[in-house]
Amino acid sequence: MDDKFIVIIDTEDKKNKIKYFYIDNINKPVIKYTIFNDIRKDDKIDKFVLNKKGNKTFWILESSNFNKKNLIFEINRLFKENQNKYYKNIVYVIIKNADTISLISNKIIEKSHSIKKCEYSKPLNIKFNRLHNIVEKHIKNNKQYHAIKGGVKDDDKKPAAAANLKFNPLANPFNFEAAQAAQAALTTPKPATPTTPATPTTPTSPKLSRECLNILRQEHARKKEYMRYNSYRYHEEYVLFKEYNEINIVVSNLDNITIKRKGKPIQQAEIESNRNGMTNIGAILYNNHKGSNPPRIGTIIAANSGRPGGACGNFNGTVDKIYPNHRTQEEDIVSNWFMTYVYNKYITEGEKEQYYNKLFRCTIYNKWGLQYPYAKKTDKEKYYKTIQDINYSDAIPKEYADAWTIDNVYLSDKNYHYKGSQYIHEHQYKTTLVFVSGPNNNNPGTKGPINSVSRTYNEYTDNRFDVFMKGVEAALFAALIAMVRSKCNVALLVYVSGGVYRGKHDKQDYKIMYENIVNNLLMNVQINGLELGSYFDAVYLL
Repeated sequence: MDDKFIVIIDTEDKKNKIKYFYIDNINKPVIKYTIFNDIRKDDKIDKFVLNKKGNKTFWILESSNFNKKNLIFEINRLFKENQNKYYKNIVYVIIKNADTISLISNKIIEKSHSIKKCEYSKPLNIKFNRLHNIVEKHIKNNKQYHAIKGGVKDDDKKPAAAANLKFNPLANPFNFEAAQAAQAALTTPKPATPTTPATPTTPTSPKLSRECLNILRQEHARKKEYMRYNSYRYHEEYVLFKEYNEINIVVSNLDNITIKRKGKPIQQAEIESNRNGMTNIGAILYNNHKGSNPPRIGTIIAANSGRPGGACGNFNGTVDKIYPNHRTQEEDIVSNWFMTYVYNKYITEGEKEQYYNKLFRCTIYNKWGLQYPYAKKTDKEKYYKTIQDINYSDAIPKEYADAWTIDNVYLSDKNYHYKGSQYIHEHQYKTTLVFVSGPNNNNPGTKGPINSVSRTYNEYTDNRFDVFMKGVEAALFAALIAMVRSKCNVALLVYVSGGVYRGKHDKQDYKIMYENIVNNLLMNVQINGLELGSYFDAVYLL
């Protein structure tokens, strides 16, 4: 493996709780498993180090008097003072069995000396290049639950993209607290401060204006609320998930919810067929609920990775084709959102178009999609470049593990009729919109000056069903985690990349694999040690 690790494993914790951190002052992601609290400060740790004598590389016991304080000090020193010196695969492994704790370091001891037999009191007869196999075997052997088989083993090894501290979502100002701070900043002059350039994987967001704050503000049941935007990137996490078929992601601000959800059954997807679509199901669930706490519903949208809003969104910040007769899901949901919004705001017919454009610019416009939509095909560098810094024409599966969310959106029920559909604004539900982009196997040609569909066509996923389904799985992986982070307890899912984006792949094979993938994610992806499926009261697949 090319990634750099600190690995700390406690075999008494069957769930193998894993946390991920940035190491100080390092621009590349480092994966670090935490020191568990049940390793007490006075516990004695056997420290093994990698040694080399001639052509032989082996492990020897260096110290039996190592403790937790020594360990933390050494790790911090290693990464602050010698950031590049000792990076090679796994830096540290801690294995705890009952009262025995062993520390393994891949740092080759600097002084050369003769090795006596007494120094092998607890030898590890293993070569350095097999160390990762120990870790992998350890995790697999400590799985406590049965895994539903789905998807295929991942072999993506593209260079790691920038990670986030404890899997925080990519920063974006469209949330209530940031909105308040931005509004204050508009009226309070502040001295200029040095800024750090955004990493290539972090989409830049425009500054909030008072107008946007007003657009994002809503009032329902005499309570003010704001539509909030967030984006999430789980590329490296998806690779790890594929490697072990399980992963635990720690989100500290979900601790209370995690406690409340413990003991809940792990939900599996319920296959639904509904002529009126997912918003009909959402409205029924929301309005039939009795009590003061209606369900928090996540609505997934199979989005165009090159064009926010699909055919409804234009690259100049305007929208059109807002009507209820779309046959594609993204355009239908966006139209529903915008038309419900102006209905709830009592906006007149003559002002609708103006407010559609404002809502678009203040939410999803320029958050993802083609960065140079008017570039010519001869300009290869710009033609396929996206705001999310992914060239989807040759994207590998993990690069589809992005999700863009809008909280506190209201959608209307729908009455479907061919060329005569209607949104029923009197029957609405509150939801989090979760936009994801699966692989695109549909190449319509390059008609027109832009054609975002053609520019996101991936020939590799079109030709390889297994790779295609990995990309689909990566998109679902990000979507379900994003829903839990938005505190959703009901998930409305669609078959991502299951329509025209499926291309020539067999529909039935795709559906069977897709359903297995959903259930496998619900079972084997954890947040705060609790399976994703336990955070939901229902998961519907339409």
